[in-house]
Amino acid sequence: MDNRLQLLGESLDALPVNVSVLDPEGTILQTNQAWREFGVRNDIATEADTIGTNYLTVCEQSSTESARATSRGLAELLAGGREEFQLEYPCHSPVEQRWFLLVAVPVTIDGRRHAVVAHINVTEYKLAARRREQELAHLESLSDLSAAIREVTHAVIDQSSRSEIEATVCGSLVETTGYDCAWVGEVVDRGGSLTVRATAGDCPADLDADSTFEDLFGETAVRQAIWTREVQTTSEIHEDPAFDWRGESGEAYTTQAVAAVPITHRGTLYGVCAVYTDRSTAFGPDERAILAQLGAVVGHAIAASERTQALMSDELIEVDLRVPTRFEQPRSAADWQVEITQTVAAADGEYVVYGTTTETEIEELRTAVDHADAELTVIGGPPESIRVAIRLAGECVISLLAASGWSTDAAVIDSGEWFLTVHLPTTDSVRELMDTVRETAPDVELLARRQIHAEPVDAEHETAAVAELTDRQRTVLKTAHAAGYFEWPREASGEETAATLGISAPTFHQHLRLGEGKLMDAVLTGEAVGG
Repeated sequence: MDNRLQLLGESLDALPVNVSVLDPEGTILQTNQAWREFGVRNDIATEADTIGTNYLTVCEQSSTESARATSRGLAELLAGGREEFQLEYPCHSPVEQRWFLLVAVPVTIDGRRHAVVAHINVTEYKLAARRREQELAHLESLSDLSAAIREVTHAVIDQSSRSEIEATVCGSLVETTGYDCAWVGEVVDRGGSLTVRATAGDCPADLDADSTFEDLFGETAVRQAIWTREVQTTSEIHEDPAFDWRGESGEAYTTQAVAAVPITHRGTLYGVCAVYTDRSTAFGPDERAILAQLGAVVGHAIAASERTQALMSDELIEVDLRVPTRFEQPRSAADWQVEITQTVAAADGEYVVYGTTTETEIEELRTAVDHADAELTVIGGPPESIRVAIRLAGECVISLLAASGWSTDAAVIDSGEWFLTVHLPTTDSVRELMDTVRETAPDVELLARRQIHAEPVDAEHETAAVAELTDRQRTVLKTAHAAGYFEWPREASGEETAATLGISAPTFHQHLRLGEGKLMDAVLTGEAVGG
Protein backbone atom coordinates (compact mmCIF):
# COMPACT_ATOMS: atom_id res chain seq x y z
CA MET A 1 0.00 0.00 0.00
CA ASP A 2 2.82 2.39 0.86
CA ASN A 3 4.33 1.98 -2.59
CA ARG A 4 1.01 2.64 -4.24
CA LEU A 5 0.44 5.78 -2.12
CA GLN A 6 3.98 6.98 -2.84
CA LEU A 7 3.42 6.54 -6.58
CA LEU A 8 0.02 8.26 -6.28
CA GLY A 9 1.59 11.11 -4.30
CA GLU A 10 4.33 11.70 -6.87
CA SER A 11 1.73 11.78 -9.61
CA LEU A 12 -0.48 14.21 -7.71
CA ASP A 13 2.46 16.56 -7.03
CA ALA A 14 2.69 17.21 -10.74
CA LEU A 15 -0.86 18.61 -10.83
CA PRO A 16 -1.32 22.44 -10.52
CA VAL A 17 -4.48 22.03 -8.38
CA ASN A 18 -4.90 21.26 -4.68
CA VAL A 19 -5.47 17.48 -4.27
CA SER A 20 -5.89 15.20 -1.26
CA VAL A 21 -6.62 11.49 -0.79
CA LEU A 22 -9.13 10.44 1.91
CA ASP A 23 -9.45 7.03 3.53
CA PRO A 24 -12.88 5.36 3.90
CA GLU A 25 -13.52 7.31 7.14
CA GLY A 26 -12.61 10.66 5.59
CA THR A 27 -9.16 11.06 7.11
CA ILE A 28 -6.54 12.70 4.89
CA LEU A 29 -3.89 10.15 3.86
CA GLN A 30 -2.04 12.10 1.19
CA THR A 31 -1.84 15.68 -0.17
CA ASN A 32 0.06 17.06 -3.13
CA GLN A 33 2.60 19.87 -3.29
CA ALA A 34 0.01 22.49 -4.43
CA TRP A 35 -2.15 21.63 -1.37
CA ARG A 36 0.81 22.05 1.01
CA GLU A 37 1.91 25.33 -0.52
CA PHE A 38 -1.62 26.67 -0.23
CA GLY A 39 -1.62 25.78 3.48
CA VAL A 40 1.68 27.60 4.05
CA ARG A 41 0.51 30.74 2.25
CA ASN A 42 -2.71 30.87 4.24
CA ASP A 43 -1.26 30.11 7.71
CA ILE A 44 -3.60 27.21 8.48
CA ALA A 45 -3.77 26.12 12.14
CA THR A 46 -2.52 22.54 11.52
CA GLU A 47 0.47 21.24 9.61
CA ALA A 48 0.46 22.42 6.04
CA ASP A 49 0.03 18.89 4.65
CA THR A 50 -2.99 18.29 7.00
CA ILE A 51 -2.27 14.52 6.92
CA GLY A 52 -4.16 12.76 9.69
CA THR A 53 -6.90 15.40 9.83
CA ASN A 54 -10.43 14.11 9.33
CA TYR A 55 -11.78 16.14 6.41
CA LEU A 56 -15.43 15.32 7.18
CA THR A 57 -15.17 16.39 10.82
CA VAL A 58 -13.59 19.71 9.93
CA CYS A 59 -16.37 20.40 7.41
CA GLU A 60 -19.12 19.44 9.86
CA GLN A 61 -17.73 21.87 12.45
CA SER A 62 -17.70 24.76 9.99
CA SER A 63 -20.33 27.51 10.17
CA THR A 64 -20.82 27.70 6.38
CA GLU A 65 -23.47 25.80 4.48
CA SER A 66 -21.02 24.92 1.67
CA ALA A 67 -18.69 23.15 4.17
CA ARG A 68 -21.57 21.13 5.65
CA ALA A 69 -22.75 20.23 2.14
CA THR A 70 -19.20 19.05 1.36
CA SER A 71 -19.20 16.78 4.42
CA ARG A 72 -22.50 15.20 3.38
CA GLY A 73 -21.46 14.77 -0.25
CA LEU A 74 -18.08 13.15 0.57
CA ALA A 75 -19.67 10.85 3.12
CA GLU A 76 -22.14 9.59 0.51
CA LEU A 77 -19.32 9.12 -2.01
CA LEU A 78 -17.15 7.11 0.43
CA ALA A 79 -20.19 5.00 1.37
CA GLY A 80 -20.79 4.13 -2.29
CA GLY A 81 -23.96 6.22 -2.58
CA ARG A 82 -22.61 8.35 -5.46
CA GLU A 83 -19.81 8.19 -8.03
CA GLU A 84 -18.92 11.87 -8.13
CA PHE A 85 -19.38 14.96 -6.02
CA GLN A 86 -18.93 18.61 -7.15
CA LEU A 87 -19.44 21.89 -5.34
CA GLU A 88 -18.45 25.49 -6.08
CA TYR A 89 -17.72 27.54 -2.96
CA PRO A 90 -16.13 30.84 -1.89
CA CYS A 91 -12.79 30.82 -0.08
CA HIS A 92 -11.95 34.50 0.39
CA SER A 93 -8.85 35.78 2.11
CA PRO A 94 -8.47 39.20 3.79
CA VAL A 95 -6.77 40.53 0.64
CA GLU A 96 -8.57 38.82 -2.25
CA GLN A 97 -11.78 37.14 -3.31
CA ARG A 98 -11.44 33.49 -4.37
CA TRP A 99 -13.77 30.76 -5.52
CA PHE A 100 -12.95 27.06 -5.86
CA LEU A 101 -14.62 24.09 -7.51
CA LEU A 102 -14.40 20.93 -5.44
CA VAL A 103 -14.40 17.71 -7.48
CA ALA A 104 -14.29 14.32 -5.69
CA VAL A 105 -14.21 10.84 -7.24
CA PRO A 106 -13.84 7.37 -5.63
CA VAL A 107 -10.69 5.24 -5.96
CA THR A 108 -10.15 1.68 -4.69
CA ILE A 109 -6.93 1.03 -2.74
CA ASP A 110 -6.29 -2.45 -1.28
CA GLY A 111 -9.91 -3.34 -1.81
CA ARG A 112 -11.27 -0.37 0.13
CA ARG A 113 -13.11 2.69 -1.22
CA HIS A 114 -11.12 5.91 -0.90
CA ALA A 115 -11.70 9.38 -2.33
CA VAL A 116 -9.53 11.76 -4.36
CA VAL A 117 -10.55 15.37 -3.71
CA ALA A 118 -9.39 18.20 -5.97
CA HIS A 119 -9.89 21.94 -5.34
CA ILE A 120 -9.68 23.91 -8.60
CA ASN A 121 -9.31 27.73 -8.44
CA VAL A 122 -12.12 29.13 -10.61
CA THR A 123 -11.83 32.78 -9.48
CA GLU A 124 -10.94 34.03 -12.95
CA TYR A 125 -13.97 32.34 -14.50
CA LYS A 126 -16.24 33.46 -11.65
CA LEU A 127 -15.24 37.12 -12.03
CA ALA A 128 -15.58 36.89 -15.81
CA ALA A 129 -19.07 35.46 -15.39
CA ARG A 130 -19.95 38.31 -13.03
CA ARG A 131 -18.72 40.84 -15.58
CA ARG A 132 -20.83 39.18 -18.26
CA GLU A 133 -23.86 39.28 -15.95
CA GLN A 134 -23.26 42.98 -15.27
CA GLU A 135 -22.86 43.71 -18.97
CA LEU A 136 -26.04 41.78 -19.73
CA ALA A 137 -27.91 43.65 -16.97
CA HIS A 138 -26.56 46.92 -18.37
CA LEU A 139 -27.72 46.07 -21.90
CA GLU A 140 -31.12 45.00 -20.58
CA SER A 141 -31.46 48.27 -18.66
CA LEU A 142 -30.56 50.25 -21.81
CA SER A 143 -33.13 48.27 -23.77
CA ASP A 144 -35.74 48.92 -21.08
CA LEU A 145 -34.87 52.62 -21.02
CA SER A 146 -35.10 52.89 -24.81
CA ALA A 147 -38.52 51.23 -24.65
CA ALA A 148 -39.54 53.65 -21.91
CA ILE A 149 -38.49 56.62 -24.05
CA ARG A 150 -40.64 55.32 -26.90
CA GLU A 151 -43.58 54.83 -24.55
CA VAL A 152 -43.10 58.27 -23.03
CA THR A 153 -42.93 59.86 -26.49
CA HIS A 154 -46.23 58.28 -27.50
CA ALA A 155 -47.87 58.80 -24.11
CA VAL A 156 -47.13 62.51 -23.71
CA ILE A 157 -48.65 63.26 -27.12
CA ASP A 158 -52.03 62.25 -25.69
CA GLN A 159 -51.69 64.49 -22.61
CA SER A 160 -53.23 67.94 -22.69
CA SER A 161 -51.55 69.57 -19.71
CA ARG A 162 -48.09 69.93 -18.27
CA SER A 163 -49.03 68.16 -15.03
CA GLU A 164 -50.33 65.14 -16.99
CA ILE A 165 -47.13 65.00 -19.04
CA GLU A 166 -44.92 65.08 -15.92
CA ALA A 167 -46.96 62.40 -14.14
CA THR A 168 -46.83 60.18 -17.25
CA VAL A 169 -43.06 60.53 -17.49
CA CYS A 170 -42.45 59.57 -13.85
CA GLY A 171 -44.82 56.60 -14.03
CA SER A 172 -43.34 55.26 -17.27
CA LEU A 173 -39.76 55.48 -16.01
CA VAL A 174 -40.52 53.51 -12.86
CA GLU A 175 -42.73 50.92 -14.56
CA THR A 176 -40.51 50.09 -17.54
CA THR A 177 -36.93 50.55 -16.23
CA GLY A 178 -34.73 49.66 -13.31
CA TYR A 179 -35.31 52.99 -11.59
CA ASP A 180 -36.62 52.89 -8.01
CA CYS A 181 -37.86 56.49 -7.92
CA ALA A 182 -38.50 59.26 -10.44
CA TRP A 183 -39.58 62.83 -9.80
CA VAL A 184 -39.95 66.03 -11.80
CA GLY A 185 -39.28 69.41 -10.22
CA GLU A 186 -39.38 73.02 -11.32
CA VAL A 187 -37.19 75.96 -10.32
CA VAL A 188 -39.70 78.58 -9.26
CA ASP A 189 -37.57 81.67 -8.63
CA ARG A 190 -34.14 83.18 -9.14
CA GLY A 191 -33.15 82.13 -5.63
CA GLY A 192 -33.24 78.52 -6.80
CA SER A 193 -36.25 77.25 -4.87
CA LEU A 194 -37.45 73.88 -6.13
CA THR A 195 -41.04 72.70 -6.40
CA VAL A 196 -41.59 68.95 -6.86
CA ARG A 197 -44.45 68.59 -9.35
CA ALA A 198 -44.71 64.79 -9.85
CA THR A 199 -43.28 61.59 -8.31
CA ALA A 200 -43.47 57.84 -8.86
CA GLY A 201 -41.91 54.75 -7.31
CA ASP A 202 -40.24 54.28 -3.96
CA CYS A 203 -39.42 57.93 -3.32
CA PRO A 204 -38.67 59.41 0.13
CA ALA A 205 -41.82 60.10 2.11
CA ASP A 206 -40.84 63.74 2.65
CA LEU A 207 -40.34 64.46 -1.08
CA ASP A 208 -43.10 66.94 -1.83
CA ALA A 209 -43.77 70.46 -3.04
CA ASP A 210 -42.10 71.92 0.06
CA SER A 211 -38.83 70.04 -0.47
CA THR A 212 -35.59 72.01 -0.76
CA PHE A 213 -32.40 71.17 -2.59
CA GLU A 214 -30.75 70.39 0.74
CA ASP A 215 -33.32 67.62 1.35
CA LEU A 216 -32.35 65.77 -1.81
CA PHE A 217 -29.85 63.00 -2.34
CA GLY A 218 -27.88 64.22 -5.33
CA GLU A 219 -28.40 67.91 -4.52
CA THR A 220 -25.22 68.94 -6.36
CA ALA A 221 -26.10 66.89 -9.45
CA VAL A 222 -29.56 68.48 -9.60
CA ARG A 223 -28.12 71.98 -9.29
CA GLN A 224 -25.49 71.31 -11.96
CA ALA A 225 -28.13 69.93 -14.34
CA ILE A 226 -30.06 73.19 -13.94
CA TRP A 227 -26.94 75.34 -14.41
CA THR A 228 -25.37 73.46 -17.33
CA ARG A 229 -28.52 72.16 -19.08
CA GLU A 230 -26.76 68.77 -19.29
CA VAL A 231 -27.41 65.39 -17.64
CA GLN A 232 -25.52 65.07 -14.35
CA THR A 233 -25.00 61.95 -12.23
CA THR A 234 -23.63 61.03 -8.83
CA SER A 235 -23.55 57.98 -6.58
CA GLU A 236 -22.91 56.93 -3.00
CA ILE A 237 -21.40 53.63 -1.84
CA HIS A 238 -22.44 52.22 1.54
CA GLU A 239 -20.81 49.33 3.41
CA ASP A 240 -23.04 46.39 4.25
CA PRO A 241 -22.57 45.82 8.02
CA ALA A 242 -23.68 42.18 7.61
CA PHE A 243 -20.89 41.38 5.15
CA ASP A 244 -18.32 38.81 6.40
CA TRP A 245 -15.39 38.14 4.07
CA ARG A 246 -14.90 34.69 5.59
CA GLY A 247 -18.45 33.56 4.87
CA GLU A 248 -20.75 33.32 1.91
CA SER A 249 -22.53 36.70 2.16
CA GLY A 250 -23.14 38.74 -0.97
CA GLU A 251 -21.75 42.14 -1.88
CA ALA A 252 -19.73 44.12 0.62
CA TYR A 253 -21.19 47.38 -0.66
CA THR A 254 -24.48 48.77 -1.91
CA THR A 255 -24.71 51.61 -4.42
CA GLN A 256 -27.24 54.42 -4.65
CA ALA A 257 -27.05 56.50 -7.81
CA VAL A 258 -29.03 59.42 -9.20
CA ALA A 259 -29.21 61.11 -12.60
CA ALA A 260 -30.56 64.64 -12.94
CA VAL A 261 -32.00 65.29 -16.41
CA PRO A 262 -32.74 68.89 -17.48
CA ILE A 263 -36.07 69.29 -19.27
CA THR A 264 -35.42 71.84 -21.99
CA HIS A 265 -36.69 73.03 -25.35
CA ARG A 266 -34.96 75.62 -27.54
CA GLY A 267 -32.93 77.00 -24.67
CA THR A 268 -35.80 77.21 -22.17
CA LEU A 269 -35.53 75.18 -18.95
CA TYR A 270 -38.90 73.74 -17.89
CA GLY A 271 -37.59 71.72 -14.96
CA VAL A 272 -35.48 68.72 -14.02
CA CYS A 273 -36.27 65.01 -13.85
CA ALA A 274 -34.34 62.94 -11.29
CA VAL A 275 -34.15 59.13 -11.38
CA TYR A 276 -32.69 56.88 -8.67
CA THR A 277 -31.34 53.33 -8.87
CA ASP A 278 -29.16 50.87 -6.95
CA ARG A 279 -27.60 49.42 -10.13
CA SER A 280 -23.79 49.53 -9.85
CA THR A 281 -23.47 49.93 -13.64
CA ALA A 282 -25.98 52.76 -13.93
CA PHE A 283 -25.56 55.96 -15.93
CA GLY A 284 -22.82 55.10 -18.38
CA PRO A 285 -22.39 57.20 -21.56
CA ASP A 286 -25.13 55.38 -23.49
CA GLU A 287 -27.65 55.69 -20.67
CA ARG A 288 -26.87 59.39 -20.20
CA ALA A 289 -27.39 59.99 -23.93
CA ILE A 290 -30.81 58.30 -23.80
CA LEU A 291 -31.77 60.33 -20.73
CA ALA A 292 -30.71 63.54 -22.49
CA GLN A 293 -33.05 62.56 -25.34
CA LEU A 294 -35.80 62.05 -22.76
CA GLY A 295 -35.29 65.59 -21.43
CA ALA A 296 -35.60 67.00 -24.95
CA VAL A 297 -38.77 64.97 -25.71
CA VAL A 298 -40.48 66.05 -22.49
CA GLY A 299 -39.41 69.67 -22.97
CA HIS A 300 -40.85 69.70 -26.48
CA ALA A 301 -44.11 68.16 -25.21
CA ILE A 302 -44.47 70.72 -22.42
CA ALA A 303 -43.73 73.62 -24.79
CA ALA A 304 -46.32 72.34 -27.27
CA SER A 305 -48.88 71.90 -24.49
CA GLU A 306 -48.37 75.41 -23.20
CA ARG A 307 -48.60 76.88 -26.69
CA THR A 308 -51.85 74.98 -27.26
CA GLN A 309 -53.27 76.20 -23.96
CA ALA A 310 -52.36 79.75 -24.90
CA LEU A 311 -54.06 79.44 -28.29
CA MET A 312 -57.24 77.90 -26.86
CA SER A 313 -57.63 80.40 -24.01
CA ASP A 314 -60.45 82.97 -24.33
CA GLU A 315 -58.47 85.53 -22.36
CA LEU A 316 -54.88 86.65 -22.88
CA ILE A 317 -52.47 89.13 -21.36
CA GLU A 318 -51.06 91.53 -23.94
CA VAL A 319 -47.87 93.47 -23.17
CA ASP A 320 -45.95 96.06 -25.15
CA LEU A 321 -42.18 95.96 -24.83
CA ARG A 322 -39.40 98.30 -25.89
CA VAL A 323 -35.95 96.80 -26.41
CA PRO A 324 -33.23 99.51 -26.68
CA THR A 325 -31.35 99.85 -29.93
CA ARG A 326 -28.59 97.54 -31.05
CA PHE A 327 -28.15 99.53 -34.29
CA GLU A 328 -25.65 102.35 -33.80
CA GLN A 329 -26.23 105.00 -36.43
CA PRO A 330 -25.09 108.60 -37.00
CA ARG A 331 -27.04 111.18 -35.03
CA SER A 332 -27.87 112.96 -38.25
CA ALA A 333 -29.52 109.87 -39.73
CA ALA A 334 -33.20 110.09 -40.57
CA ASP A 335 -35.78 107.84 -39.01
CA TRP A 336 -36.52 104.48 -40.56
CA GLN A 337 -38.79 101.56 -39.73
CA VAL A 338 -39.09 97.85 -40.52
CA GLU A 339 -42.32 95.99 -39.81
CA ILE A 340 -41.22 92.47 -38.95
CA THR A 341 -43.12 89.61 -40.56
CA GLN A 342 -40.97 86.60 -39.63
CA THR A 343 -37.81 85.52 -37.80
CA VAL A 344 -35.94 82.39 -38.84
CA ALA A 345 -32.96 80.71 -37.17
CA ALA A 346 -29.94 80.56 -39.47
CA ALA A 347 -26.59 78.82 -39.18
CA ASP A 348 -23.80 79.51 -36.65
CA GLY A 349 -26.04 81.02 -33.99
CA GLU A 350 -27.38 83.73 -36.30
CA TYR A 351 -30.96 84.53 -37.26
CA VAL A 352 -32.68 86.32 -40.11
CA VAL A 353 -35.38 88.96 -39.60
CA TYR A 354 -37.80 89.38 -42.52
CA GLY A 355 -39.90 92.48 -42.79
CA THR A 356 -41.10 95.38 -44.95
CA THR A 357 -40.00 99.00 -45.23
CA THR A 358 -40.41 101.82 -47.75
CA GLU A 359 -38.23 102.84 -50.64
CA THR A 360 -37.42 106.21 -48.99
CA GLU A 361 -36.03 104.47 -45.89
CA ILE A 362 -33.85 101.83 -47.56
CA GLU A 363 -30.62 103.85 -47.51
CA GLU A 364 -31.01 104.85 -43.87
CA LEU A 365 -31.71 101.21 -43.01
CA ARG A 366 -28.65 100.11 -44.98
CA THR A 367 -26.44 102.58 -43.08
CA ALA A 368 -27.77 101.40 -39.69
CA VAL A 369 -27.27 97.73 -40.58
CA ASP A 370 -23.69 98.36 -41.73
CA HIS A 371 -22.90 100.04 -38.39
CA ALA A 372 -24.37 97.04 -36.54
CA ASP A 373 -22.11 94.61 -38.40
CA ALA A 374 -25.20 92.91 -39.79
CA GLU A 375 -26.18 91.96 -43.35
CA LEU A 376 -29.07 93.44 -45.31
CA THR A 377 -30.72 91.80 -48.33
CA VAL A 378 -33.30 93.77 -50.31
CA ILE A 379 -35.77 91.27 -51.74
CA GLY A 380 -38.06 93.65 -53.60
CA GLY A 381 -41.67 94.66 -53.89
CA PRO A 382 -43.68 97.87 -54.39
CA PRO A 383 -42.09 101.15 -53.15
CA GLU A 384 -44.43 101.42 -50.19
CA SER A 385 -43.77 97.81 -48.98
CA ILE A 386 -40.32 96.53 -49.92
CA ARG A 387 -39.39 93.13 -48.45
CA VAL A 388 -36.01 92.99 -46.70
CA ALA A 389 -34.03 90.37 -44.78
CA ILE A 390 -31.58 91.32 -42.02
CA ARG A 391 -29.12 88.71 -40.80
CA LEU A 392 -28.05 89.24 -37.17
CA ALA A 393 -25.82 87.38 -34.72
CA GLY A 394 -26.77 86.50 -31.16
CA GLU A 395 -29.99 85.54 -29.42
CA CYS A 396 -33.30 86.55 -30.99
CA VAL A 397 -35.82 87.95 -28.49
CA ILE A 398 -38.79 86.80 -30.57
CA SER A 399 -37.48 83.23 -30.80
CA LEU A 400 -36.79 83.25 -27.07
CA LEU A 401 -40.38 84.28 -26.37
CA ALA A 402 -41.75 81.59 -28.69
CA ALA A 403 -39.64 78.91 -26.98
CA SER A 404 -41.31 79.88 -23.69
CA GLY A 405 -44.80 79.51 -25.17
CA TRP A 406 -45.44 83.26 -25.70
CA SER A 407 -46.46 84.57 -29.13
CA THR A 408 -45.35 87.87 -30.62
CA ASP A 409 -48.42 89.45 -32.19
CA ALA A 410 -46.60 92.44 -33.72
CA ALA A 411 -42.99 93.56 -33.98
CA VAL A 412 -41.40 96.72 -35.39
CA ILE A 413 -37.82 97.95 -35.56
CA ASP A 414 -38.07 101.74 -35.34
CA SER A 415 -34.74 103.50 -36.00
CA GLY A 416 -32.98 100.52 -34.45
CA GLU A 417 -35.18 100.00 -31.38
CA TRP A 418 -37.47 96.99 -31.12
CA PHE A 419 -41.14 97.42 -30.20
CA LEU A 420 -42.95 94.15 -29.52
CA THR A 421 -46.54 93.25 -28.70
CA VAL A 422 -46.58 89.89 -26.92
CA HIS A 423 -49.46 87.60 -25.88
CA LEU A 424 -49.27 85.22 -22.94
CA PRO A 425 -51.85 83.12 -21.06
CA THR A 426 -53.48 84.61 -18.00
CA THR A 427 -51.92 81.83 -15.95
CA ASP A 428 -48.42 83.11 -16.80
CA SER A 429 -46.56 85.86 -15.01
CA VAL A 430 -45.52 89.09 -16.72
CA ARG A 431 -42.62 89.22 -14.30
CA GLU A 432 -41.45 85.81 -15.55
CA LEU A 433 -41.67 87.07 -19.13
CA MET A 434 -39.60 90.16 -18.26
CA ASP A 435 -36.97 88.03 -16.49
CA THR A 436 -36.73 85.80 -19.54
CA VAL A 437 -36.28 88.72 -21.95
CA ARG A 438 -33.67 90.34 -19.67
CA GLU A 439 -31.42 87.33 -20.19
CA THR A 440 -30.93 88.62 -23.75
CA ALA A 441 -31.89 92.31 -23.42
CA PRO A 442 -31.14 93.57 -19.87
CA ASP A 443 -32.55 97.08 -20.64
CA VAL A 444 -35.96 95.91 -21.84
CA GLU A 445 -38.80 98.24 -20.84
CA LEU A 446 -42.43 97.31 -20.16
CA LEU A 447 -44.54 99.95 -21.89
CA ALA A 448 -48.05 98.60 -21.31
CA ARG A 449 -49.99 95.64 -19.93
CA ARG A 450 -53.63 94.80 -20.63
CA GLN A 451 -56.01 91.84 -20.66
CA ILE A 452 -57.73 91.10 -23.97
CA HIS A 453 -60.29 88.67 -25.33
CA ALA A 454 -58.69 86.24 -27.77
CA GLU A 455 -60.28 85.13 -31.02
CA PRO A 456 -60.84 81.35 -31.10
CA VAL A 457 -58.16 79.41 -32.95
CA ASP A 458 -58.41 75.89 -34.31
CA ALA A 459 -55.28 74.76 -32.48
CA GLU A 460 -55.90 71.06 -33.16
CA HIS A 461 -56.07 71.66 -36.92
CA GLU A 462 -52.98 73.87 -36.86
CA THR A 463 -51.02 71.32 -34.86
CA ALA A 464 -52.01 68.48 -37.18
CA ALA A 465 -51.01 70.50 -40.25
CA VAL A 466 -47.40 71.02 -39.11
CA ALA A 467 -46.84 68.01 -36.85
CA GLU A 468 -45.21 65.95 -39.60
CA LEU A 469 -42.77 68.68 -40.68
CA THR A 470 -39.12 68.36 -39.72
CA ASP A 471 -37.37 71.39 -38.21
CA ARG A 472 -35.56 72.02 -41.51
CA GLN A 473 -38.76 71.76 -43.57
CA ARG A 474 -40.55 74.16 -41.22
CA THR A 475 -37.63 76.64 -41.43
CA VAL A 476 -37.54 76.49 -45.23
CA LEU A 477 -41.31 77.03 -45.53
CA LYS A 478 -41.28 79.95 -43.07
CA THR A 479 -38.35 81.54 -44.88
CA ALA A 480 -39.93 81.12 -48.32
CA HIS A 481 -43.19 82.65 -47.07
CA ALA A 482 -41.43 85.59 -45.41
CA ALA A 483 -39.25 86.21 -48.47
CA GLY A 484 -42.26 86.40 -50.82
CA TYR A 485 -41.40 83.20 -52.66
CA PHE A 486 -45.09 82.23 -52.79
CA GLU A 487 -46.24 85.65 -54.10
CA TRP A 488 -47.07 86.11 -57.77
CA PRO A 489 -45.00 87.38 -59.34
CA ARG A 490 -42.34 85.97 -57.01
CA GLU A 491 -40.47 88.57 -54.99
CA ALA A 492 -37.56 86.18 -54.29
CA SER A 493 -36.26 83.22 -56.26
CA GLY A 494 -35.39 79.86 -54.78
CA GLU A 495 -31.69 80.61 -55.17
CA GLU A 496 -32.03 83.91 -53.31
CA THR A 497 -34.07 82.36 -50.51
CA ALA A 498 -31.62 79.45 -50.19
CA ALA A 499 -28.75 81.92 -49.90
CA THR A 500 -30.30 83.56 -46.83
CA LEU A 501 -30.39 80.14 -45.16
CA GLY A 502 -26.84 79.26 -46.17
CA ILE A 503 -27.91 76.16 -48.12
CA SER A 504 -27.80 75.17 -51.79
CA ALA A 505 -30.75 75.77 -54.12
CA PRO A 506 -31.33 72.01 -54.73
CA THR A 507 -31.42 71.41 -50.97
CA PHE A 508 -33.87 74.30 -50.53
CA HIS A 509 -36.21 72.94 -53.22
CA GLN A 510 -36.04 69.40 -51.82
CA HIS A 511 -37.11 70.52 -48.32
CA LEU A 512 -39.72 72.84 -49.84
CA ARG A 513 -41.36 70.09 -51.91
CA LEU A 514 -41.41 67.63 -49.02
CA GLY A 515 -42.84 70.24 -46.65
CA GLU A 516 -45.52 71.33 -49.14
CA GLY A 517 -46.52 67.70 -49.68
CA LYS A 518 -46.93 67.10 -45.93
CA LEU A 519 -49.00 70.26 -45.50
CA MET A 520 -51.29 69.31 -48.39
CA ASP A 521 -51.73 65.80 -46.95
CA ALA A 522 -52.66 67.24 -43.56
CA VAL A 523 -55.12 69.75 -45.01
CA LEU A 524 -56.80 67.67 -47.72
CA THR A 525 -56.80 64.11 -46.33
CA GLY A 526 -60.32 63.17 -45.33
CA GLU A 527 -62.01 65.83 -47.49
CA ALA A 528 -65.25 64.75 -49.13
CA VAL A 529 -65.01 63.79 -52.80
CA GLY A 530 -67.46 66.49 -53.82
CA GLY A 531 -66.28 69.05 -51.23
